[in-house]
Amino acid sequence: MTLPRSLPSRRGPEPYSRADAPYFRSPGFFIRVGGLGAAVLLALGLLALRAWSVQVLHGHQYSAVATSQAYRTVDLIGPRGAIVDSRGRKLATTSGSVVVTADVAALGSFDRTGWHASPTGLRALHRFSRLAHVPVRTLVARIERSTVRSPFAPAVVLAHPAGPLWSYLAERAPEYPGFSATAIPARSYPQGAFGSEFLGLLGEVDSTMLGEPRYAHAKAGEIVGVSGVEAYYDSLLNGGFDRARVRVDSMGRVVGPLERGRTKSLPTLQLTIDARLQRAAEKAVRDGIADAIRAGHHPTGGSAIAIDPWTGAILALASYPTYNQVEATQNSKYNARLYTDPRKLLLNRAIGGVYPTGSTFKPIIAEAALASGIISPSTSLLCSGSFSLGGTVFHNVEAGVFESMSLPTALSQSCDTWFYRLGDLIWNHAPAQQGKLIQQWARKFGLGSPTGIDLTGDNAGLLPTPGKAFLKSNGFPWTEGQTINLSIGQGELLVSPLQLAVAYSAIVNGGTIVRPHVGGAIVDGAVVKPLHYKPERHLHLVDTWAIKQGLYDAAHTGTSAAVFSTYPIPVAGKTGTAETGPGRDDHSWYASFAPFGHPKIVVVAMIEHGGFGAEAAAPAVREIYDAYFHVKDPPTG
Repeated sequence: MTLPRSLPSRRGPEPYSRADAPYFRSPGFFIRVGGLGAAVLLALGLLALRAWSVQVLHGHQYSAVATSQAYRTVDLIGPRGAIVDSRGRKLATTSGSVVVTADVAALGSFDRTGWHASPTGLRALHRFSRLAHVPVRTLVARIERSTVRSPFAPAVVLAHPAGPLWSYLAERAPEYPGFSATAIPARSYPQGAFGSEFLGLLGEVDSTMLGEPRYAHAKAGEIVGVSGVEAYYDSLLNGGFDRARVRVDSMGRVVGPLERGRTKSLPTLQLTIDARLQRAAEKAVRDGIADAIRAGHHPTGGSAIAIDPWTGAILALASYPTYNQVEATQNSKYNARLYTDPRKLLLNRAIGGVYPTGSTFKPIIAEAALASGIISPSTSLLCSGSFSLGGTVFHNVEAGVFESMSLPTALSQSCDTWFYRLGDLIWNHAPAQQGKLIQQWARKFGLGSPTGIDLTGDNAGLLPTPGKAFLKSNGFPWTEGQTINLSIGQGELLVSPLQLAVAYSAIVNGGTIVRPHVGGAIVDGAVVKPLHYKPERHLHLVDTWAIKQGLYDAAHTGTSAAVFSTYPIPVAGKTGTAETGPGRDDHSWYASFAPFGHPKIVVVAMIEHGGFGAEAAAPAVREIYDAYFHVKDPPTG
């Protein structure tokens, strides 16, 4: 029997029960389908809204997060703003300095305890150590220190490589993997070793400095100013780190080159210093020291200040001996020795050196007596060879003199006994005050307190005053003899050349105590913003014409006539010969202003242990006036 062949299967629509047919056409069915569709549409809408929020509203935020996961920030040493003098001459700028850096990622890796050299990195370090003659442990320490500041930045392992070394390294880079010679911003000084007194030094900020308000803007590892205008104006000159970035993988390993950002534009600080006059002042101080040596004295240093008496602008500021800031920038050993040098090279003697003033103090006590009505310009006091008080005899330089003098003549001749008698008048005018009138007026003139100059190292000096403090520090009470001694600028009095220049400026300008400054303006492109410094106070002075006349006469017929009597510019000035103790040479002072009728400049010079004021300090001041007024010495022969 033949079985029938099977027919192919045909799949058709699935039958449904006739009992359900009415439901699929009912309103309930369509409500359920519509609800399901609405739910699907709502879900799609929420997804679209979320996608819009992620991509449009928060796109930049998430993009930044993603980028930060792919890149790491690198802090690089940045440039500093330039410093120029009053005429735009460049004093300090930024240039490139060749250093040798180590590629941190190529030589090692990080773990929880910090950076560690890999076996390959150690071999490279040993090879480079033999080339540079620097111990491996020193190289590792420098890398570790750099990674603390900025983990992915190239670490400077040789800050000042010798020329042959870095050129050799550049030519044979494949032989020293992980090391390269490159250029970084560094301070340069177009004028050479010049102006260290006011420019100052740079150094890496430390934890102590970071706690000071002056460095509130700085971050660990930055190069900041540690003295001079570099320190005072660091927030202006210091642009901070230059930010760069480097691409890393998910494990934090560097996988791309260093990408530098745009270098910041920094403003320029313009000083009131005139570089030409500054050079003349520096030479004048050295020449004053040489004059003192020729006169048989033993000077240890000197300083000079040239100031505009109307504004307080410092035109020149010289101190000797000083240091070479170019060498300090390039040689770390030289820089370290500056802090221990017995010559005190870091001391700015013009603002930080304090000394008894000798007779340059006499105009101040004169004004104290004039303003208080104790004397008038015509009051006559005796100038004699000596003055006795109790059992003490105070001597005059000229032992044979015996003459009654008015104030201008006493200043001209610098008669000590005349001023001893003036001190005695002040004491007896109000015995209960113990002569404090002198100290009160000295303080008004700015002695005994910092001047407020925009430099580091401003010394308040010492203004001895009757009271427990004087007894405690000296072991003996304040007596009338102390006041007599103070009347000629001796005793415990300590004053800086800058303080004296400010005091003489007040005599010149009618009583304004200017705030001395070296900062003149901030220059940002074509915009020049002058810096303004409010005066400290204004004094009501009386009969200063008599003091000025006495100082003019002193320069033409008195104690400094040998230096200025034939000078083409009328100078008024006062010599000072300050005693420094038994067996030691006196300090040589000269405080002055010129031209006499319409003063433009006040100049003060001081030669430590330089002898009489007319021997060393006065000739130094004349040299500064020569430069300022363009006076040429007459031909000899």
